[in-house]
Amino acid sequence: MKQVDLRKVAIIGCGFVGATSAFALMHSGLFSEMVLVDVNHERAEGEALDIGHGMPLAKPMRIYAGDYNDIADAAIIVVTAGANQKPGETRLDLVKKNTTICKGIMSEIAKLNYQGILLVVANPVDILTYTAIKFSGIPENHVIGSGTVLDTARLKYLLSQHLKVDSRSIHAFIVGEHGDSEFAVWSSANVSGVPLLDFCDMRGHFNHEEAMHEIENTVRNSAYEIIKRKQATYYQNQP
Repeated sequence: MKQVDLRKVAIIGCGFVGATSAFALMHSGLFSEMVLVDVNHERAEGEALDIGHGMPLAKPMRIYAGDYNDIADAAIIVVTAGANQKPGETRLDLVKKNTTICKGIMSEIAKLNYQGILLVVANPVDILTYTAIKFSGIPENHVIGSGTVLDTARLKYLLSQHLKVDSRSIHAFIVGEHGDSEFAVWSSANVSGVPLLDFCDMRGHFNHEEAMHEIENTVRNSAYEIIKRKQATYYQNQP
Protein backbone atom coordinates (compact mmCIF):
# COMPACT_ATOMS: atom_id res chain seq x y z
CA MET A 1 0.00 0.00 0.00
CA LYS A 2 1.37 3.40 -0.99
CA GLN A 3 0.75 6.48 1.14
CA VAL A 4 -1.36 9.06 -0.67
CA ASP A 5 0.50 12.11 -1.95
CA LEU A 6 -1.87 15.06 -1.48
CA ARG A 7 -0.09 17.02 -4.22
CA LYS A 8 -0.48 14.35 -6.90
CA VAL A 9 -3.36 13.82 -9.35
CA ALA A 10 -3.88 11.18 -12.04
CA ILE A 11 -6.10 11.27 -15.12
CA ILE A 12 -7.17 8.09 -16.88
CA GLY A 13 -8.20 8.83 -20.45
CA CYS A 14 -6.58 11.48 -22.63
CA GLY A 15 -9.44 12.30 -24.96
CA PHE A 16 -11.18 15.68 -25.14
CA VAL A 17 -12.32 15.68 -21.51
CA GLY A 18 -9.13 14.20 -20.10
CA ALA A 19 -6.82 16.59 -21.96
CA THR A 20 -8.94 19.61 -21.07
CA SER A 21 -9.02 18.55 -17.43
CA ALA A 22 -5.25 18.10 -17.41
CA PHE A 23 -4.78 21.56 -18.91
CA ALA A 24 -7.08 23.14 -16.31
CA LEU A 25 -5.35 21.33 -13.45
CA MET A 26 -1.94 22.47 -14.70
CA HIS A 27 -3.12 26.08 -14.39
CA SER A 28 -4.92 25.55 -11.06
CA GLY A 29 -1.82 25.20 -8.90
CA LEU A 30 -3.59 22.54 -6.80
CA PHE A 31 -1.04 19.82 -7.56
CA SER A 32 2.70 19.54 -8.09
CA GLU A 33 2.57 16.21 -9.98
CA MET A 34 0.19 14.88 -12.62
CA VAL A 35 0.32 11.52 -14.38
CA LEU A 36 -1.66 10.81 -17.55
CA VAL A 37 -2.77 7.27 -18.40
CA ASP A 38 -4.34 6.18 -21.67
CA VAL A 39 -4.76 2.91 -23.56
CA ASN A 40 -2.82 4.72 -26.29
CA HIS A 41 0.37 5.50 -24.37
CA GLU A 42 1.76 7.68 -27.16
CA ARG A 43 -1.28 9.93 -26.94
CA ALA A 44 -0.71 10.32 -23.20
CA GLU A 45 2.93 11.18 -23.88
CA GLY A 46 1.90 13.73 -26.50
CA GLU A 47 -0.59 15.41 -24.14
CA ALA A 48 2.00 15.49 -21.34
CA LEU A 49 4.52 17.16 -23.65
CA ASP A 50 2.02 19.61 -25.08
CA ILE A 51 0.61 20.68 -21.71
CA GLY A 52 4.06 20.71 -20.14
CA HIS A 53 5.23 23.30 -22.65
CA GLY A 54 2.82 25.75 -21.01
CA MET A 55 4.56 25.39 -17.66
CA PRO A 56 6.46 28.70 -17.84
CA LEU A 57 3.07 30.45 -17.85
CA ALA A 58 1.64 28.45 -14.93
CA LYS A 59 2.65 26.93 -11.58
CA PRO A 60 5.49 24.36 -11.30
CA MET A 61 4.30 20.82 -11.93
CA ARG A 62 5.76 17.52 -13.04
CA ILE A 63 3.58 16.16 -15.86
CA TYR A 64 4.22 12.78 -17.47
CA ALA A 65 2.60 9.77 -19.11
CA GLY A 66 2.54 6.66 -16.96
CA ASP A 67 0.78 3.40 -16.18
CA TYR A 68 -1.39 2.11 -13.34
CA ASN A 69 1.58 1.57 -11.03
CA ASP A 70 2.32 5.29 -11.27
CA ILE A 71 -1.09 6.32 -9.95
CA ALA A 72 -1.24 4.21 -6.79
CA ASP A 73 -0.29 7.14 -4.54
CA ALA A 74 -2.33 9.89 -6.25
CA ALA A 75 -4.65 11.86 -3.99
CA ILE A 76 -7.28 11.89 -6.74
CA ILE A 77 -7.75 9.70 -9.80
CA VAL A 78 -9.99 11.30 -12.43
CA VAL A 79 -11.58 8.77 -14.81
CA THR A 80 -12.55 10.33 -18.13
CA ALA A 81 -11.98 7.31 -20.39
CA GLY A 82 -14.87 6.18 -22.56
CA ALA A 83 -16.47 6.32 -25.98
CA ASN A 84 -17.69 9.77 -27.03
CA GLN A 85 -21.38 10.56 -27.34
CA LYS A 86 -22.16 10.89 -31.04
CA PRO A 87 -24.77 13.15 -32.64
CA GLY A 88 -28.19 11.60 -32.07
CA GLU A 89 -27.02 9.39 -29.19
CA THR A 90 -28.18 9.79 -25.60
CA ARG A 91 -25.81 9.27 -22.68
CA LEU A 92 -27.59 5.98 -21.94
CA ASP A 93 -26.71 4.75 -25.44
CA LEU A 94 -23.11 4.60 -24.19
CA VAL A 95 -23.88 2.17 -21.36
CA LYS A 96 -22.65 -1.06 -22.93
CA LYS A 97 -19.44 0.36 -24.39
CA ASN A 98 -18.44 2.47 -21.43
CA THR A 99 -19.33 0.05 -18.64
CA THR A 100 -17.01 -2.45 -20.35
CA ILE A 101 -14.23 0.16 -20.48
CA CYS A 102 -14.93 1.17 -16.88
CA LYS A 103 -14.81 -2.40 -15.59
CA GLY A 104 -11.42 -2.90 -17.24
CA ILE A 105 -10.04 0.25 -15.61
CA MET A 106 -11.47 -0.66 -12.20
CA SER A 107 -9.97 -4.14 -12.34
CA GLU A 108 -6.55 -2.48 -12.69
CA ILE A 109 -7.24 -0.01 -9.87
CA ALA A 110 -8.44 -2.85 -7.63
CA LYS A 111 -4.92 -4.31 -7.77
CA LEU A 112 -3.44 -1.14 -6.26
CA ASN A 113 -5.22 -1.14 -2.86
CA TYR A 114 -5.84 2.50 -3.65
CA GLN A 115 -6.46 4.82 -0.67
CA GLY A 116 -7.34 8.10 -2.40
CA ILE A 117 -10.42 9.60 -4.06
CA LEU A 118 -11.83 8.35 -7.36
CA LEU A 119 -13.68 10.95 -9.45
CA VAL A 120 -15.73 9.58 -12.36
CA VAL A 121 -16.47 12.00 -15.19
CA ALA A 122 -17.18 9.70 -18.17
CA ASN A 123 -20.77 9.13 -19.35
CA PRO A 124 -23.27 7.86 -18.42
CA VAL A 125 -21.71 9.16 -15.21
CA ASP A 126 -24.28 7.87 -12.71
CA ILE A 127 -24.08 4.30 -13.98
CA LEU A 128 -20.30 4.38 -14.32
CA THR A 129 -19.92 5.73 -10.78
CA TYR A 130 -21.93 2.76 -9.51
CA THR A 131 -19.81 0.45 -11.67
CA ALA A 132 -16.66 1.98 -10.17
CA ILE A 133 -17.90 1.34 -6.64
CA LYS A 134 -18.69 -2.29 -7.47
CA PHE A 135 -15.47 -3.17 -9.29
CA SER A 136 -12.70 -0.94 -7.88
CA GLY A 137 -12.57 -2.23 -4.33
CA ILE A 138 -12.55 1.39 -3.13
CA PRO A 139 -14.91 2.35 -0.25
CA GLU A 140 -18.04 3.97 -1.66
CA ASN A 141 -17.42 7.18 0.28
CA HIS A 142 -14.18 7.59 -1.71
CA VAL A 143 -15.92 7.33 -5.11
CA ILE A 144 -17.51 10.48 -6.52
CA GLY A 145 -19.38 11.09 -9.76
CA SER A 146 -19.46 14.53 -11.36
CA GLY A 147 -23.25 14.20 -11.34
CA THR A 148 -25.21 17.28 -12.33
CA VAL A 149 -22.48 19.85 -11.63
CA LEU A 150 -22.22 20.65 -15.34
CA ASP A 151 -26.00 20.83 -15.77
CA THR A 152 -26.21 23.19 -12.80
CA ALA A 153 -23.56 25.43 -14.36
CA ARG A 154 -25.56 25.50 -17.59
CA LEU A 155 -28.71 26.46 -15.67
CA LYS A 156 -26.93 29.32 -13.91
CA TYR A 157 -25.50 30.55 -17.20
CA LEU A 158 -28.86 30.53 -18.98
CA LEU A 159 -30.56 32.28 -16.06
CA SER A 160 -27.82 34.90 -16.04
CA GLN A 161 -28.41 35.54 -19.75
CA HIS A 162 -32.16 35.72 -19.22
CA LEU A 163 -31.94 38.08 -16.23
CA LYS A 164 -28.80 39.98 -17.31
CA VAL A 165 -26.96 39.41 -14.02
CA ASP A 166 -23.64 37.84 -13.09
CA SER A 167 -24.00 34.04 -13.15
CA ARG A 168 -22.04 33.85 -9.89
CA SER A 169 -24.93 35.60 -8.13
CA ILE A 170 -27.39 32.91 -9.17
CA HIS A 171 -28.02 29.98 -6.84
CA ALA A 172 -29.97 27.21 -8.52
CA PHE A 173 -29.55 23.49 -9.03
CA ILE A 174 -30.23 20.70 -11.50
CA VAL A 175 -30.69 17.38 -9.70
CA GLY A 176 -31.35 13.74 -10.58
CA GLU A 177 -29.65 11.87 -13.41
CA HIS A 178 -27.02 13.57 -15.54
CA GLY A 179 -29.21 12.90 -18.55
CA ASP A 180 -32.69 13.24 -19.99
CA SER A 181 -34.55 12.80 -16.67
CA GLU A 182 -32.72 15.63 -14.86
CA PHE A 183 -34.78 18.53 -13.54
CA ALA A 184 -34.36 21.98 -12.00
CA VAL A 185 -35.16 22.69 -8.35
CA TRP A 186 -36.97 25.95 -8.95
CA SER A 187 -38.35 26.26 -5.41
CA SER A 188 -34.92 27.06 -3.94
CA ALA A 189 -33.56 29.13 -6.85
CA ASN A 190 -32.54 32.66 -5.95
CA VAL A 191 -30.43 35.61 -7.06
CA SER A 192 -28.21 36.81 -4.19
CA GLY A 193 -30.84 35.62 -1.73
CA VAL A 194 -33.84 37.06 -3.58
CA PRO A 195 -36.29 34.30 -4.63
CA LEU A 196 -36.03 33.76 -8.38
CA LEU A 197 -39.64 34.62 -9.24
CA ASP A 198 -39.50 37.81 -7.18
CA PHE A 199 -36.29 38.82 -8.96
CA CYS A 200 -37.90 38.05 -12.34
CA ASP A 201 -40.78 40.37 -11.44
CA MET A 202 -38.26 43.08 -10.53
CA ARG A 203 -36.66 42.68 -13.97
CA GLY A 204 -40.00 42.78 -15.81
CA HIS A 205 -40.28 39.04 -16.58
CA PHE A 206 -43.76 37.70 -15.79
CA ASN A 207 -44.31 34.59 -17.96
CA HIS A 208 -42.63 32.45 -15.32
CA GLU A 209 -43.86 28.97 -16.20
CA GLU A 210 -43.13 29.39 -19.91
CA ALA A 211 -39.63 30.76 -19.27
CA MET A 212 -38.79 28.08 -16.68
CA HIS A 213 -39.92 25.32 -19.02
CA GLU A 214 -37.87 26.73 -21.92
CA ILE A 215 -34.71 27.21 -19.83
CA GLU A 216 -34.96 23.75 -18.26
CA ASN A 217 -35.38 22.13 -21.68
CA THR A 218 -32.43 24.11 -23.05
CA VAL A 219 -30.24 22.87 -20.19
CA ARG A 220 -31.37 19.28 -20.76
CA ASN A 221 -30.63 19.48 -24.49
CA SER A 222 -27.43 21.55 -24.31
CA ALA A 223 -25.10 18.60 -24.82
CA TYR A 224 -27.00 17.47 -27.91
CA GLU A 225 -26.81 20.94 -29.44
CA ILE A 226 -23.06 21.26 -28.79
CA ILE A 227 -22.28 17.72 -29.99
CA LYS A 228 -24.25 18.36 -33.19
CA ARG A 229 -22.01 21.33 -33.88
CA LYS A 230 -18.56 20.23 -32.64
CA GLN A 231 -18.90 16.48 -31.84
CA ALA A 232 -18.06 16.75 -28.13
CA THR A 233 -18.41 18.82 -24.94
CA TYR A 234 -15.40 19.16 -22.68
CA TYR A 235 -14.61 22.67 -21.41
CA GLN A 236 -17.01 22.47 -18.43
CA ASN A 237 -16.15 18.86 -17.58
CA GLN A 238 -12.92 19.76 -15.83
CA PRO A 239 -12.54 18.67 -12.18
